[in-house]
Amino acid sequence: MKILLILLAALLLSSCQGEVPTATQPSVAASPVPADTRTPTPTLSPSPSVQPPTPTLTPPPFRVCSPLEEETFDSLPAILVNPLKIPAIGKDDGHHGLDFAYYQRGERESIQGIEIYAILPGKIVLTLDDVIPYGYTVLIETPLKELPLSLQNELLAAYQPIPENVVYQGECPSFQAPENAGQLSVYHLYAHMETLPSFLAGDPVACGQHLGTVGNTGRSSNPHLHLETRLGPSGLDIKSMAFYEAIYSEVQRGAYCLWRMSGYYQLFDPFLLFDAYGQNLTD
Repeated sequence: MKILLILLAALLLSSCQGEVPTATQPSVAASPVPADTRTPTPTLSPSPSVQPPTPTLTPPPFRVCSPLEEETFDSLPAILVNPLKIPAIGKDDGHHGLDFAYYQRGERESIQGIEIYAILPGKIVLTLDDVIPYGYTVLIETPLKELPLSLQNELLAAYQPIPENVVYQGECPSFQAPENAGQLSVYHLYAHMETLPSFLAGDPVACGQHLGTVGNTGRSSNPHLHLETRLGPSGLDIKSMAFYEAIYSEVQRGAYCLWRMSGYYQLFDPFLLFDAYGQNLTD
């Protein structure tokens, strides 16, 4: 009984004293993190390189120039004294171009000495000395592809197939047929000039460029410009051509027959070009 009373007293004493608080560490306030005041470096994303715009190349308008000083396309018919008369292939008759001349025009007493101009741009094929029939002459080549498409088609439609076994007028020596028959050019020839043209084969020529002056050389009875235009294989390579005189070589006479009678280089009227200029073709 005494023991029981001692235990009861101990329990009462502990309840009166209350709970002993558990010791804890004093709380420490966290130091504030200073704000980052630096300006952030922007992240550069790769930008496409700016290319200059590709220029649109506009071809220059098609242009034909008058062949004679002080003459327009409207006035040329008034001084045409011998028109084109195209002969059959193998023949050298007819008239292989246009002859321009006058005896009195304003203050001029003759066409002698009037300046001659290129009707198209191109390159020099050859110049001729004072030989028969052309006299002092310059021949220029212009690729057909440089002409307007409508004019190309018109010229191609008139280009005749070459017959087999052509019978040539006169005594034509043998000559080599052109190799470049797949590409065609327009050839323009200016004959009976006053002096030998100062060009070399391959020289470029601009439309309207001065070529020489009107003369009376070769087989000619009066001063005039003989203008001849033909369509034929590109790359004509001849050094000279002449005919009707025994002094001329077979090479000269063969080149003449190739140019005039073979059918490879076929005549057409230069007024087809002059009319095209008047229409201002650019297609």
